[in-house]
Amino acid sequence: MDPATAKMALQLATTLARQRGFRYLIVGLVLAGLCTSLAVVFGPWMLAAQLTASLRGQQQRITDGGSCADSTLALAGDAQASGDFSAEQVRNATTIWSVSQQLSLGDRGAVVGIATALQESGLRNLNYGDRDSLGLFQQRASWGPAAVREDPVHSSRLFFQALAKVTGWQLMSVTVAAQTVQRSAFPDAYAKWERSAAGLVASIKAKAPAGSADAVAAMGSGMCGAAGAMSCPATGMAAEQGLTPDALRVFRCLKDSWPQLTTLYGVGDRPANVDTDHQDGRAVDAMIPGPSSATGVRLGDAIAAWAVRKHQALGVKYVIWNARIWNVERASEGWRSCGTSAAACYSGPDPTAAHRDHVHISVYGDQAGSGGASGVRGFGSIVLPVDHYVLTARFGQCSSHWANCHTGLDFAAPTGTPIHAIMAGTVVWAGWGGAYGNLTKIQHPNGVQSWYAHQSAQEVRVGDAVSAGQVIGRIGATGNTTGPHLHLEVRVNGTPVDPDAWLSGRGVSP
Repeated sequence: MDPATAKMALQLATTLARQRGFRYLIVGLVLAGLCTSLAVVFGPWMLAAQLTASLRGQQQRITDGGSCADSTLALAGDAQASGDFSAEQVRNATTIWSVSQQLSLGDRGAVVGIATALQESGLRNLNYGDRDSLGLFQQRASWGPAAVREDPVHSSRLFFQALAKVTGWQLMSVTVAAQTVQRSAFPDAYAKWERSAAGLVASIKAKAPAGSADAVAAMGSGMCGAAGAMSCPATGMAAEQGLTPDALRVFRCLKDSWPQLTTLYGVGDRPANVDTDHQDGRAVDAMIPGPSSATGVRLGDAIAAWAVRKHQALGVKYVIWNARIWNVERASEGWRSCGTSAAACYSGPDPTAAHRDHVHISVYGDQAGSGGASGVRGFGSIVLPVDHYVLTARFGQCSSHWANCHTGLDFAAPTGTPIHAIMAGTVVWAGWGGAYGNLTKIQHPNGVQSWYAHQSAQEVRVGDAVSAGQVIGRIGATGNTTGPHLHLEVRVNGTPVDPDAWLSGRGVSP
């Protein structure tokens, strides 16, 4: 560069350097280069950290206790039930089980207690908690001195003494029984631990060494259900996937009772069927070897009779075999022949459609044993409240439409659309409900109420006994509403729960 050019360049650089904008530009370029270098150095590490966190979160979702409310996680629940529990957790579970036996609350009480402790403390004897909560059950100061609440034996005894005072706790679901004692702000939270708790009880009773194959098998056999429900070991068959608790129970107990059954079907598409039980995981087909032989017919007869005899312990709704049907709702009529005025099921030449090569067992979803030994009725059949609808507002949503967050599930449909009772019960309210408009409340077993709001017309009165599916009113827009819809609430011991989760957990998905 010649001297004249160099001098001009120096003058230009000096002038630019005096300008604030140019200085900012230089600083910006330097910082951009620095950020690029940092991204090259640390980018892979940051990506790995994000991926690890994502996988950890995914694993947490997959192994979240095996919720019985989410019946499609049957296998995932078993995986958790046979998964890793620490020595401390197993020791505490054993203590809870032992105290339950000492107080004559049995295995059912132990499942309630262990599920509660899993939710409250992770089955760990914590010396801290929310406000003054302590111990396995996170009991507040009103339960007793800190030393008592932090002692696994004494805190378990306190819990079971409170549970024993709850009338009919044996007939309640695990989450309702636990909530009745604990009064948690999250009343449905205990449900997701039922399968793990049942698995721990099974493992404790098996007296298998922790981590052994026998312990894993025992824990995998733990199932959800009421005290009177049957429980059988896991089969390891892929067809268990996606079944509701009742169907899973039928599947396992079929294989346990008749090991010669090699083909069992669960979830599947059956477009020709009159219902969606197979699609919804609420049906099992037991294929009969040599179905046309005398031996095959006897086997089918035995399985069908077993399903009828054990219908309450298995949650069976109806059974079809050899062109005949038996239905819980019409049990007094016994077996009815298909293709007649008594039963519309198929009776033609196709052996599969006529159920001559398999026994079909449909279930309610999660009702096994709900009647209990005393003969108290369970929920029985459960149906959706509206046939054709669009779901709009869901449980827990918050907006200016409600004084508090939404306590129900909204089924939008034209005014005048029939509203059905979701299950059998007794009408305890039928009238004006303020913001609810025309409101009907139906009392069901086990402390459950269903509420039907905003009706344009009500077709039942207080004191009426209603059946599942009965028309009780018509959709409208009365009360606090922006359009015609049914606002459905499900309340357990007075506390609103998510109707979607409650119905889905019983095999009926909105």
